[in-house]
Parts: sequence; C-alpha cells; structure tokens
Amino acid sequence: MVDLMTTNIRPFRRIGGVSEVAAELGVSRQQVAKLRQSDDFPAPVASLSAGDIWDLDIIRRWGSSGLRRGAGRPAPVGQPRSVGRRFELGAEIDGGGFAVVFGARDLEAGDDDQVAVKVLQQTHALDVETVARFERELRLMSTFGHANVMKLLASGKDEDLGLWYAMPLARGILSDEVGSVMKAEDVAAVMRNICAGLAYIHSQGILHRDLKPGNVLRTPDGVWAIADFGLARVVEESGLLTSTFDGFGTRFYVAPEQWRDAKHVDERADIYSAGKIMQALLTGGTPVDDVVPAGPLRGVIQRAISQDRGQRHASATELLAAIESAVAPAPTGRWETAEEKAGRLRPRLKAGRVVDEAALDEFVRWADELDFSDDEDMGEFSWALSALPSDSVEWWWQQNPAGFTGIFQAFASCLEGSFDFGMCDILADFARRAVVATGDAIILREAVRGLAHLGTNHNRWHVRDVAVDILQKIRTPEDAVAALEGLRMAGQPFIEWTVGSAVIRTLHPVLRSGLGTFIDSDDD
Repeated sequence: MVDLMTTNIRPFRRIGGVSEVAAELGVSRQQVAKLRQSDDFPAPVASLSAGDIWDLDIIRRWGSSGLRRGAGRPAPVGQPRSVGRRFELGAEIDGGGFAVVFGARDLEAGDDDQVAVKVLQQTHALDVETVARFERELRLMSTFGHANVMKLLASGKDEDLGLWYAMPLARGILSDEVGSVMKAEDVAAVMRNICAGLAYIHSQGILHRDLKPGNVLRTPDGVWAIADFGLARVVEESGLLTSTFDGFGTRFYVAPEQWRDAKHVDERADIYSAGKIMQALLTGGTPVDDVVPAGPLRGVIQRAISQDRGQRHASATELLAAIESAVAPAPTGRWETAEEKAGRLRPRLKAGRVVDEAALDEFVRWADELDFSDDEDMGEFSWALSALPSDSVEWWWQQNPAGFTGIFQAFASCLEGSFDFGMCDILADFARRAVVATGDAIILREAVRGLAHLGTNHNRWHVRDVAVDILQKIRTPEDAVAALEGLRMAGQPFIEWTVGSAVIRTLHPVLRSGLGTFIDSDDD
C-alpha cells in the first residue's frame, strides 16, 4: 500500500504507476516509456521502490483537452426525464468535464427513434468561456448540412439540466476500430467520408482543431461523420475565446503548431490530424510517434503528418486525391518481380524533360511498399531510382520531402553494397542530382556517406570525383557540418580514400578543421 504521508501525495488524488498511466492514455506500457522521453511529459509525483507514481488527473489533462473525453458505451443512469418537450433521456453514453451525452427517444419522430442529447450541466456555476464554447458549438452545428458531418436536430436550455442539443444517435465510433490493423483499402474507404466532411467544414470557413477517431461517428445511414465541434473555430473569429484552453486538442492527434499558437492555425492542422487517424487505423494503436508501416499509404501519411505544415497537403481534397492515387490498382493487375518493375519503369522515369507523373506516382507507391532489408529488391529499386532526372527529383521533393528523404536514406545505405562498375557511375551521378535538386542538408549528408562507401569499395575514381565535386561546392557552415557528419558516419578508411590532403585545402573551413584529424598531412 502506498504511504500517503511519506510520499507527500494528497489523499483522494487519483494516482497510479505505469500500468495506470497507460490505461489513462489508451497506450501500451512500452509506449509510455517512449512518451516519457518527451520534454513536456508530466513528472511523477513520487518514486517508490515499486516504480514511479503519477497524478492521473494531470496525465489525463496532458493527454486531452480536459473539457471532453472520447465517446464510450452506454451506462445506466437515474430515472429518465425529457428536454425540449420532445426528447426523453435514457442511458448516459458519454461523460467528461462539464458535458454529458445521453441516449434519448425522439417523441415526435415515433417508432422509438433514438437520438443523442448532449447537455452542458450546471451552466450557472461554469465560467463564461466554457458556456460560450458550448454556445458556439451549437451555432456552428446549426449551419451544417452534409452527410459526413453530424447534424443538429434541435437545441435549447433546460432549467434543471442546462444547455443541450440533440443529434442522430451514432451507430458506432471510429476509435472502436483502432484496436485492429486495417488494410489500406479499408482505411481509404473511411478517409473518403472524413475528407468529404472535412472539405465541407473548411469550405464553411471552420477549422475543427480536435479531429481524432473519438470524434468520428457512424451515422444511422452507415457513413462516417465528423462530430464534436467544442474546439472548432471560425476563421474570422481568430480573436475570440483565446484562453489557455485554446491551445488544447488531443495529444497524439493535434498538430504541433496548435500547441504553440492555436489562434493562427489553418486547414493544414486538420490535415495533420487526418493523417494521424490514418496512421492509427493502419497500425492498430495510438500514434505516439511518426513511424508509419510500409504500404501504399505510407508516403501519403508521412506528408500529412509532417512537422513542417508547409510540406503537408494543402486541403482535404488534395489529401483524398493522394489517397485514391495510392490505393489505385496496378495498371496491369499482373504481379511483377522487382527486376521486371525496374525495367518497365526506368525508361519512363528517365525520358524527356517533362515529368511522367503517372510513372512517378507508381514508382512512389513501389517505394512505400518496399522492404528495405531485401538487398536484391533494393538494388533493383536503386537502379530505377538513379534514372530520375533533376526535374523529377524536384517534383517528388516538392510533393513529399519527408517521403523522398526516407527513400534517399535507404538508397545511400544501399550504396554500401556491390555493383557493376558502370552502374557505380550512374548511381553517383544521381546522388549529385539529388543534392543539387533538393538543396537539403540531410540529402547532402546521406549522399556523401553513400558515395564514400561506393567509391572506396569499387575503387571507382568517377565516384570519388563526384563526391569531391559535391564537397568543393559547399558554401555554408550548415552544409559543411552535414557533409562532415556524413563522412564521419562512413568511417576513417572511406574518408582517407575519398578526401586527401590536397583536396582538404580546397574545402570549406569547417570541413578542413573537422577532417584534419582523419587525414595525415603527408597524404595526398
């Protein structure tokens, strides 16, 4: 038993260890260990011999908005009563914070039609802002008219219960589907509904700001609809309701910029949340990190959940188009080996100045499905990848820099393998094109690392010349540091073969200083 006197934990506080924290957040014990690495994860209130102890209310507030919680299963309540002279309240469906949702019978509709009634209780005792948020949710929902957005049936104020509104009773909740891994095609089917609803509310000038599986409900018509607009904001009202609650959303699903400056987020914050929903459905668990499994949707999700909102899909319509393209069946429907696929795509990827977007889209899908540990498939993929001209690299980089970065890192690792001499030169030339076309420090680092291995292992002077050319064109300290890191990752034998003392004298000062400890002064 925990000794509350010796641990300085106040009586009646909800406390618990790792297991209880995991249950509160809806994650595994292993995921709690990963979450504890975050700088803002709540500190334990005590450390006992059995392990750390947390205040579970603080954990709950860290993980969610603190105003609501995800929908649950019906639970028994007291005797029913009616609101609005129309809805007879039944079992409590959801409760958390200040709002409670009841199942109810619509007396006007007849046939025991079931609806859901959300009630903001004890409004006289609540702060003005909480009431204003609920009233704003009512106002927003009263304007909606779309199959993929939950609609408002009626609303009002009950003298005893408080403010309320009624909506169709959901036949399911998307969070119940997260426990099992979905196929890409099934995820796409769900996202068609979500993206349609999201595009609609965005067209009305509304941002949801708390999109998550718990706020996506299955309507009586069998489609998925977006619900719970308690944190939604009308774009023109950016100056209203700006308390500390304004930055809240639901941990794991809210866009990073929303925690920093919720008043100035745009549609791309909801795009991030939609990407996190896809990640949760594909992995069958809470998306506590940005790791996305291999598959046709990996590139789409990586772009949607980019930390840089400028790299995300610009709209829900654009996101859905990317999803549809990713899950589209192969042109022929015939299974191909990696060699056959590379042989078929390479000429299309290489030809002309105009980007063959259809071929590149198929190539990107191949990348998303690729097993990087399969050396043979990676070799064929790298051979096809090396055909990309600068225009195509730029196109891919603009469309999905996170996805391209992941593929290029795998490509650079592949350069540590064995290739025909002629192929070595082609691979090296592509690495240089990627560095120039992206202008990115990570691509630079990976290219230098891979070329050092490729040139040394095959004794190919053209590969060395390409690596030296890349290094000699570095003009900024940031790029010099990135290149130096790439060489250090390769190791001293590869550095010595790639860069001699004569070359060092032609490089950026940061490189000269950093490489001086690796290269003997008498070495050429």
